[in-house]
Amino acid sequence: MAKYAIGADVGGTSVKMGIFTDKGTMIDKWSIPTDTSNEGVNISGNVAKSIHEQLQKSNISKDQVIGLGVGVPGFVNEEAGRVDFAVNIGWRNYPLQNSLSEALHLPVYINNDANMAAAGEYWQGAGRNSRSAFCVTLGTGVGGGILLNGDVVNGPSGTGGEVGHVTVVPGGRLCSCGRRGCLEEYVGMKGFSLNLKERLASSGQATQLHAESEVSELFVAAKGGDKLAQTVIDESLYYLGLVLSNVVTLLNPEKIIIGGGISAAGDQLLEPLKKHYERFSLEQADRSLSFGIAELGNDAGIYGCAWLVINRENKNFT
Repeated sequence: MAKYAIGADVGGTSVKMGIFTDKGTMIDKWSIPTDTSNEGVNISGNVAKSIHEQLQKSNISKDQVIGLGVGVPGFVNEEAGRVDFAVNIGWRNYPLQNSLSEALHLPVYINNDANMAAAGEYWQGAGRNSRSAFCVTLGTGVGGGILLNGDVVNGPSGTGGEVGHVTVVPGGRLCSCGRRGCLEEYVGMKGFSLNLKERLASSGQATQLHAESEVSELFVAAKGGDKLAQTVIDESLYYLGLVLSNVVTLLNPEKIIIGGGISAAGDQLLEPLKKHYERFSLEQADRSLSFGIAELGNDAGIYGCAWLVINRENKNFT
């Protein structure tokens, strides 16, 4: 009898879901709106209802499903099955694992969404065939995920891989975490935009950009020769290169994977990033390292959530 794993990637506006074979082939995917009213109390029920309906449409019985993996944008305690804090969802100390398990009568595993995107790329994307990888997600903020020896490194408090909250400018910009100078205040959609606004205010350079320009416009302008745009990108990637050099020195991964919306810039992002990385890197750690752009796009999270189920269920039976 064929076996399947389900992945669910919870976001602030939608919950993306997919059904996968135990070998990693996605056979179906869909999404539902995220109901963040009343501190997200309806989300679990909506997800469970949607999964029941989709299994029926796909002619898959509950007995064929080995479990559900869920990625959440926030601080997650995997061992306790609890979401400690997910600001965009409204959850605080929320027993997500129990809530979904009771609704579905299936094993449920939860983790941070950036970790799950990293796991997806490690399993079926840019990190395939690597024993270790570090994935950076450049979205509104900056997420990260550590994959070592075939598993996600969460840490006892669930903050493993939170590269966006590494301090790069002591006493710098105030971050949503309450501290100052975090990486995601200088890189990511928010960081690039703040850097652009500062440069526009302090520079007399001619530019086609303005304070409300999108990050995608920033890269287009830079490609067209806009010097101010090139400077903003270079300054932002300086910080990311610095942090990644320290990550590689500490963890010695085989692969650095850059994902998230900004990764669509491809080599225009990767080449200056590697230039700054090499300014700070340890030669010995670089010998087995390669950089790559994420391959799975917005599906990375659901791939990773399915991987989480298969990984945890295999451990339970070994």
